[in-house]
Parts: sequence; structure tokens; C-alpha cells
Amino acid sequence: MIGAVNDIEGSIDDATHFCDVRDLLAAWKAAEADACGIPERATFLAGPAGKIADRLMILSPVDGTLVYRQVGSTIISLFGHDPTGRRLSDLDNPGVQPFVRRYTDAVRGERPRLAVQDHIGLNSIGTNERLLLPVRTGTTRELVVYVRSREDAKDLMRSVFNASTDSISVMEAVRDETGGICDFKTIAINAEGASRMKREPDAVIGTSLIQNFPIAATNGILQRMIAAVESQQRDVFETRYSQHGEIVERQLRIAPNGDRLTVTNVDLGPQRKAARAIERQRNELLTANRLLALQAENLRATNEAIEASSGELRAEIERNRALEAELIYRARFDSLTDLPNRSYFETRFHQIIEDARRTGRRVALCILDVDHFKDINDRFGHSTGDVVLREVSARLTRTIRSTDVAGRLGGDEFAVLLIDAIDAEAAQSAVARMLAEVMRPLTVLRQDVPVSISAGIAVFPGDAQGEMELMAAADLAVYRAKRNGRARPVFFEPAMRAEADRRTRLMQSLARGILAGEVRPHYQPLLDLRTEQLVGFEALARWHHPTEGILTPARFIEAFDEPDLARAITATMIDQVTQDLSKWRGSAIPLHVSLNVTAFDLRSEAFAADLHRKMALRGLSSSQLSIEVTETTVVSRDGEKMVATLTALRELGFSVALDDFGTGFASLTHLITLPCDTLKIDRTFVTDLDSSPKTAAVVRSMVALATALGLDIVAEGVETRAEMEAIRGLDCHLVQGYLISEPLPAEAVPSFIGSFATRSAGRRAARA
Repeated sequence: MIGAVNDIEGSIDDATHFCDVRDLLAAWKAAEADACGIPERATFLAGPAGKIADRLMILSPVDGTLVYRQVGSTIISLFGHDPTGRRLSDLDNPGVQPFVRRYTDAVRGERPRLAVQDHIGLNSIGTNERLLLPVRTGTTRELVVYVRSREDAKDLMRSVFNASTDSISVMEAVRDETGGICDFKTIAINAEGASRMKREPDAVIGTSLIQNFPIAATNGILQRMIAAVESQQRDVFETRYSQHGEIVERQLRIAPNGDRLTVTNVDLGPQRKAARAIERQRNELLTANRLLALQAENLRATNEAIEASSGELRAEIERNRALEAELIYRARFDSLTDLPNRSYFETRFHQIIEDARRTGRRVALCILDVDHFKDINDRFGHSTGDVVLREVSARLTRTIRSTDVAGRLGGDEFAVLLIDAIDAEAAQSAVARMLAEVMRPLTVLRQDVPVSISAGIAVFPGDAQGEMELMAAADLAVYRAKRNGRARPVFFEPAMRAEADRRTRLMQSLARGILAGEVRPHYQPLLDLRTEQLVGFEALARWHHPTEGILTPARFIEAFDEPDLARAITATMIDQVTQDLSKWRGSAIPLHVSLNVTAFDLRSEAFAADLHRKMALRGLSSSQLSIEVTETTVVSRDGEKMVATLTALRELGFSVALDDFGTGFASLTHLITLPCDTLKIDRTFVTDLDSSPKTAAVVRSMVALATALGLDIVAEGVETRAEMEAIRGLDCHLVQGYLISEPLPAEAVPSFIGSFATRSAGRRAARA
């Protein structure tokens, strides 16, 4: 029986069991990149794929269908036949039917696919993987199929087949151009049959009846085999023929199955010889009695051997049954937690939703995610992480009803189906019980391990009309739970879907904007109050949106939660800032700029070296660039790795500024150990400075602390003359804000510098 076929496109590396599937996929992607599209078949097969040609099939389009152009030897052995040259539309065997549409879609597609086929039959159990890779020859699209078999159980019938003391072979009719049977080809033979021919079984496979036994064409054996195929009736007959120089006597039992015959060849020689010996010695009673006694002994030994073989076969059958049950269990349940795995959970999920659709019952889907699970693995070790996952699953199992279904979706993500959830309050009560149980204190190897769970809940049919939509709704609720501070349940609301769509559109639009050069630096001047001179700038990202005008980061703040977008914004800013610094050389513009970077940038070990190399390529000094990072960033997860990157930046000559100082959670210990040159006082302190004595006392303390530590200190967001004078009175000499200038595009900086120098000279002259 052919089982289900699962299609995988986006996560083939995770779904496959084989390294060579991953390697072949990587080779295809590399060839795709080189070709800037679907790779050439000849080029692709000349690479790593050529080394595994025995496991490859190549299908080419002909007259609206696909033709098997090339089939590897291993695949022919696996299929039991050679389809080379045949049309896909002409094959009607059950094994190929599930793949007709998949092959057709894949040859038209642009991306690789993985088809995983489970098959469970009376005699075997296992799984085949087929990696479908579109290629081309010129403008003609073709398909390369790589086949691997995950066979996990012994073939019981093969064991019986090879254990037989009779010669057993399976033969397939060979037809001539008129369709008549002219010969039979051996497609399987047991060890006894090959031994009688004094050959190995593999050497016999593929040979013809006439090739091995020419006499079959004249002694009637071929005709009886043809008749058995045409009538589909079994046949038993005896025959004599010469084999290896002696006449042998055989009983042939022919069992047809379509164009195939199972031929059992029973050696009658021993029986006939015994009969002739008895006849010759009939008158010699004593000798005859001794022969009969000996024959009886042989028969007893044979019976004992048969009984022993039968016992072994029964034991093998029992072992295979147990193995089959174990394999089915492993295919359905997660090996770490014993919960249903994602595949089996999704199967149950589909069944439950279909049943709820018929009966009108409600079903609540709760997705639970272990908060900061990576931190648990990093801090306590992966073995402790495994203990946490097992304990979470055990607690979930104890909490839910017997009718509910829990599963592990993968990693640190679990799901629970609350069947027949009467209303939202009932679902909320059930989820509250689950979280209270799951987040109880946990001690592993005498260490307290914090367990925090974020949960998202969606209810069918109110929140979604199908399982995929319901899963997406619950995922959105989990995302909201994490955004709201984690360790809490959040129920899906329709606004979340709109928010997710908005966020997706924003991210897509921003990604296109980055590629189109819409994200550019605007420069806000930094003023030294002691000299009334501009000493540098802070480069601030601005999105020049084609329809909405110039947007500040507050309008696309979510982008900085996405690693790829955050790094792309930083890379764009670095590229344009270094271009501007290089362009301003030789002018009166202060050539020192500070630039904000994200946690994703600082987690990269190569960030400091890459930045230093880019500055050098532009002919710039590291001292011309200051890296700004918020204190919240450096005391968060992976803080040690980010501190290492900041240390490397300082060693390469860059300065480091701690932005938004006073708003995060950095302690004095952090301040002492952080590689830092400048503190930047957040605007929230500057705003109240002239009206709040407490705020003034706090800022005075910050200035004194920075002075004691040998750090520069900058007041951000100075917008009024009163704020500037208050800052000046606290001995904070570096300021920036709209009072001095709003952030300027690069092309406006030169003219601003000239006008500011004139105004500054006038102010100094007036004071003189």
C-alpha cells in the first residue's frame, strides 16, 4: 500500500534525513546563483551531482508529457523495473501515480521541492525521499530527481524467499513488436536458484529464460509459461532436462500475476532415486529394511529442521510486528517528550477541525513558546534544556483533559487543542491553569531554572475557518504576547491580523526602499558650548518615502526587530556616511560623525574588522567615526558578545558612545566595565531640567560621574535657550538638538556650516 506523500519547499534542509540530499540542494543553489536562474543540466551534472548519477532520474518534456531520459541503476533496483525511455503518462502503476502531478509542477517551477513518501504494506515499511530539481537545456525545462530510501525494517518475504530450499524465481514476460510473448526476463531469484546455476543471484537478474535454458524453447516449458500468463491460471508439471552435463528431474509450479510469473522449481531427483533404489532391492529385504530405516531417520531430521525453521519464522514475524509498531510510534511521536510530533499533531488537528465543522463544536488552539529558551541552553547547558522541554510536556499532559490534544511543534514550541471549548472564558480558564502549572518553579541538578511561557490562543470557528488560518491566528497572538512582555496568554483579535499585514507591508516596502536608496543619513550638529564651535555630527536614519515624505525611525521602529533589515539599514548608513566624510575632506566641515548600530550588528564577530576595512578603503581614519549603542542593548541577551565587539572597535581606533543614558538598566558595574568614551544624556532629562530641581540634581550627578570616569558627556534634544543655559550651568559642554539645527541631509551641511560660522563669530564679537 502506497502511503501519503508530503511536499516540502521552504525547509528542505530540516526535513531530509540525508546529508547528500542537503549537499545536492546546496550544489543546485550554487549553480542557480552562478546561472542567475535555473541552472543548465549539463553544467549541474558535471559538478557534485555527477558522482551520484546512479540515484538520479532525468525527465524531459515530449509532446505535452515527460519522458524518462535517464534512470540510475540504484533507482532501477529500488523500483524493480527500468522506465528509461517511457512516457510518464503511459505508466499506470500505483508507485508512480502520486508523482505525475508533482513532476509536472516541479519542471515548471522555479524552486526545488522535496517529496517524502511513506509506504506501509504487508511485507515492509519505510520512507522514500525524492528531491525534485528543475534544470534546463537551453530554453527547454527538465527535471532532475534524486531518490533516497529510508528503509527501516527487514523485508520479511525476502527472508522467506531466500530461506527456501527450492529454487524460486520471479520472471517477467518479454513481448515482441506484435505484443506476443517471446521470452521471459528474470527480475528476482533466490539463493538456491542461483546456486543450482552456479552463479550469484545478482548475475542472474536481467537475464532471459532462453539465454539460461535454451532447451525451454523446444521442450514445452516456454509454451506452458506463456499459457499461464495468458490464462492467468496456475500450472504444475514435471519435466526433465540437462543441466551442467547431467539429467535433472524437476517439478515446476507456475503462479502468474499479470505479466509476471513466480516459478518454484522443486528437485524431484532424490525422491526418484530413492524409489528406483527400493525397486532394485525389493528382493533384498534386509538391505531394503536398512534403507527404509535410514530414510525414516532422514525424514525425522527433516521434520525437526522444518519445525525449527517454522519456529524461527514465527519469532521473526513477531519481531517484525513489534518493530512495525515501534516504527509507527516513532513516526508519530517526538522522541524527547513523547508528545505527538508536528506531522502527527497536524493530522489530528485536521481531523478535529473537520469533526468540529460537522458537529458545530468550538475548538481552541493554544500555541505555547518557552521564553528565552536559548538563554537556558547557553546558561545551563543543552541537557538541562532537554529536561525543561520534557518537564513542560509532562506538566501540559497532567493539566489538559483526556479529550484534549497536546503536541510539540518543534524546538521550544508546543501546541494544545482544547476540544469543545464552550466559550472564550472557558478557554481562558483552561489556559490559565496550564500556564500556572507549566511555570511552577523547576530545579535541575540543584539549580533553579526559570520557566516562562508566552501563549497565543485562537478559537474555531470564531477566529478562523480552517486549521491553517487558525494556526496563523494563534501565532499572531503569541507574537503579541512576546511584544507585551512575555510570560502571559494573549487571545487572538482581528486587529492583530490587520497589524501583521501592516507590519509585513511596511517591512516589504522598507526592504525595497533600502535597495532603492531611499534610506539616507541626516546629520544633526554637535556643539561645544565652550568654544561655540561645531565639533561633529550624529548621523540619523531617514526614510525618504516616495509618497509619505521623510520618515523618522519611529515610523519603522519594527524593522530593528528583524535581523536582516536592521543589518541592511546599518550597512546603508555606514556606506553613505563614509561616502559623505570622504566627500567633505578638505572643507571646513567637522569630519567626525557618530552612528547608531543595533544589537544584531554587534553580535557579528566580523563587524569591527569589516567597518575598519571600509573606512580604510575610503581613505578615512577610525577616529572620525563614533559608534553609538543604547545601554539597554549592551545589558541584554548576548551582552558579553556585544561588549567584545565594542572592545574590538575601540582597539581599532573607533570611539564608543552610550546613548539614551539614564533610561535603561545599566548599573554602575556595567558602566565601569563597558568599553565607552562618551555618555549621552537622554532628552527626557533635558526637557525638565530648567523646571525640576530633582532632574537637575540627577543630571549634575551624571556629569560628575562622567567627569570622574574620564568620559565625555553630551546632552541630547536641546530645543530652547533656557535648556541650553541650564545645561551650560551644570558644566555639560557638548549639546545637540533642534535649537542648534534639525537633522540635515548631506547636501545641506556645507551651507549650514558656513552660516553657522558667521553667526557664531557674531555672537563671540558681541560678548567681547
